[in-house]
Amino acid sequence: MEVTQAQDVIANIEKNPALNHLIQLADKLVDIGKTVPFIAPAFVIIKIIIDIEQKARDADAKCKDLLERINFMVSNITVLEKVNAIDPLKVVIEKMNDTLKQAASLIQAYRKQGAIARRLNMSNSQNFVQMAQKITTCSQDLMLSLQIQQTGDISVLSRAVPMDPQDEEARIFVSAHGGQSAINSSPELVEEFAKKLQLTMSDQVMDQMQSSMEDILDENQSRIETLLKENSSNTVAETIKALATEVREREAEQRITCVQCDKEYRESANGPEACSFHKSSEVSGTYSCCGKKAPCTFSNHRSVHHCEYPYTTFYDYAYAILGYCDTVDEWAVVSENDMLTNQSQKASISKLVRWRTRHERITKPMMVIHIGRINFDSSYYFQVFDAENLKTANANLQVKGKTLIFKTPEEGAYAMAEWTLNDAGVINGVKLSSKVATSDVATVKVVPIDIDTVSLTGEVQTLSQSRFKIYKSSEPYIFPENRHVGHILRSTPLRERREFKARTRLPLVVIPQGNMQANTQGKFVRNNADKFQGTLRIFNKAPPNSQTYVTLASCKAEYRLVGDKEYKAAESQDLGDIKFPASIAPTQSLDIPFEVIVRRNAAQAALMQNCWYWAMVALHHPMRIRLTFKDIEGEECVFVQEYIHNPSGRIAAKNDKDILFLHVDDVLDSTRSVVRVTEDDADSTCVVNVNGTRLSVEDLNKVVYKAEQTGVTEVDLSCGRDNGSHKWDAWALVDLSCRRVYGFKVLVTEGSSRDKKTTAALGYAACPMYGDGDLEERPIQYAEEKAVFPELEPEDPLDVVVDDDVDDEKVVISVQAAEPVISIATAASSSVTAAISEVSKATSSLDTAVFSSSVATLEKRLESLDTNVARMATALEKLVEILSH
Repeated sequence: MEVTQAQDVIANIEKNPALNHLIQLADKLVDIGKTVPFIAPAFVIIKIIIDIEQKARDADAKCKDLLERINFMVSNITVLEKVNAIDPLKVVIEKMNDTLKQAASLIQAYRKQGAIARRLNMSNSQNFVQMAQKITTCSQDLMLSLQIQQTGDISVLSRAVPMDPQDEEARIFVSAHGGQSAINSSPELVEEFAKKLQLTMSDQVMDQMQSSMEDILDENQSRIETLLKENSSNTVAETIKALATEVREREAEQRITCVQCDKEYRESANGPEACSFHKSSEVSGTYSCCGKKAPCTFSNHRSVHHCEYPYTTFYDYAYAILGYCDTVDEWAVVSENDMLTNQSQKASISKLVRWRTRHERITKPMMVIHIGRINFDSSYYFQVFDAENLKTANANLQVKGKTLIFKTPEEGAYAMAEWTLNDAGVINGVKLSSKVATSDVATVKVVPIDIDTVSLTGEVQTLSQSRFKIYKSSEPYIFPENRHVGHILRSTPLRERREFKARTRLPLVVIPQGNMQANTQGKFVRNNADKFQGTLRIFNKAPPNSQTYVTLASCKAEYRLVGDKEYKAAESQDLGDIKFPASIAPTQSLDIPFEVIVRRNAAQAALMQNCWYWAMVALHHPMRIRLTFKDIEGEECVFVQEYIHNPSGRIAAKNDKDILFLHVDDVLDSTRSVVRVTEDDADSTCVVNVNGTRLSVEDLNKVVYKAEQTGVTEVDLSCGRDNGSHKWDAWALVDLSCRRVYGFKVLVTEGSSRDKKTTAALGYAACPMYGDGDLEERPIQYAEEKAVFPELEPEDPLDVVVDDDVDDEKVVISVQAAEPVISIATAASSSVTAAISEVSKATSSLDTAVFSSSVATLEKRLESLDTNVARMATALEKLVEILSH
């Protein structure tokens, strides 16, 4: 008991540098006191302070600060050993002694209070501040009297008295609950604060809260005065000398860093509760072993990592080795997984290459034995061995005769390592074993090693291997036909886009600059409407010398879905920087960018879906945008442009690797929900991929084992999802005769967000062949299927209109002469004059042939018309050729 108390005292001194320094100062004062007797009270009072702080069980910021201030003050009188005139200094020394008495009284009174009263009593902080001021004044008087030129750091005197975090919490609590008097008279409030700090409320707390601090300080000072009279300064001096000598001896002793708490310690001060730590890793500032920040486990300090019990720093040490492929060279591993619980039993032995990834290689031969899962709540073994460790293990084995290294304690399952011996009884290898409840036999391997060189000395022998026996079917498996009910989205456009000519009596040619696009330009799209965007180049084909200017005064945008009879006004239109009126000179052109917004129907708008680069409103009907330009005289130029939805790239399609490709389509928003079953790559450890869930041979064997235990051969893989718009489930089909998964069954339906279920798809995929070696054949036993195709509600027919003739040009031939109407959908350029001349000639010839003279018969008129139409077509081709350049 006395040894333990002595260790605690020394441990407290080592934890508190200020206390250690005070002991050294007291030792010097003892020597000075031999020639300056009137300083004897000083080292007696200091011994009282030392005794109080030695017994303190917890660190306190205010006490530590006060000790450092006392150290500074007392260190000034060490110069007395060099001072000749001593008597004039008695007054200032006596003042220092009084200050020390008050400080000792304060520390003693403060330390006697419990943790709760210490925080809630606001006068404590005030007392420490006042004491700090007194020490500052006394220190200044000492330096002045002793004529000390202070060149060191005096910030210890000028700094503020620190507060512990709990002091601030207490100050806020007291202020919020009516002040000090309210707290002192309310046990309920005191208990509330105690719970807040996770402290235990004792019977003495309220007495401590209600006691007068001034009375306690006066009483303590009286006791100190009595101690000064009763205790011999020689006896106190001897005690201080002995304590200082012990501290110096321990300072000279080698310091070792503990691997558990990462703190330095001396072996002479080590003990059963010297080290404190947690058993689990830290996660977000807390520990799952206890849920607290403060250490929950105590033990001896340890200088070398071990696995006798869990501690936080061990996980970093072990994971740095186990978590990377360049830290070890694996010699052998045995591992089994329970097919029902998925719990594994694993043991391995490896050559240690590096302590951490990417570090330098270890030159000293070492090996690692690892058994079980490293976690604070499980049983494990992880030990590094060098030649010396192996020889020590061999010597212990000779004495105890125990070959077992470690065995996990799980019931019905285990992972284990044992030493193997040669004929002389010397370790020559390690036997690894693992077994789970669902395996018939254990997997056992023997690894031969040389304990002198810590190396592998031969081939690893497999004594037994747990295997799940599977068979090959005697004939191919036959699956039901896949079934799909519901609309299927097109993967190609409805048809080719049509082009229309401008209709006008004005000398204008309208040339679209590329196809009209949807929702492509700008920084945003609408979730209830679609934007149609493009650019038109309007060319004035009047001859250069005609002075025929065309001045556009307005533009109106309308839209029509193919199938509708009438155009409707667009919600809005934007012509960029174009401002009306806008004039176009002869043989000149004007580029007009446009953006027309068309609101979706109610069902589409309710989806609130943003569509980039495609238009929801035109999914099943081509969209036509009609722009009508008017000049200042009211003449119109009408141009129609068409948009056809192209689903290419948006609609998922079957890939070459797909064994099964199932989908359900939503024709309202043009989305396709897909489930794929694919065969994994040949070099993969997995056999098949069921829509993102990869299944290995081990996974498939677990499915079969589960089917054997339950009798259910259509096994739910529990990998399906319901994302609202669609839901899918997958089952493995098990052949109990061949003990294998022979196929997969997938059902895709509309999800939970859809009230009306109108579409579904059910399909089958054959499982790729798996299993090593030449498998024995067995007859097929098909799975008993219970999942069926769901009952669906009738689906509304999809209204799809491909084309109509509303915008087709109607040509009426009259025998009366009339102004020719020219509609040309080509581009204008500076070299169009010659082409226009050709068009004029053709037109003039046509007028003469048809209208200038009477003809005998209709047959001759038609013949002439054909000839001139051909000439006009040739001229138009030349015009197009010129404009294309």
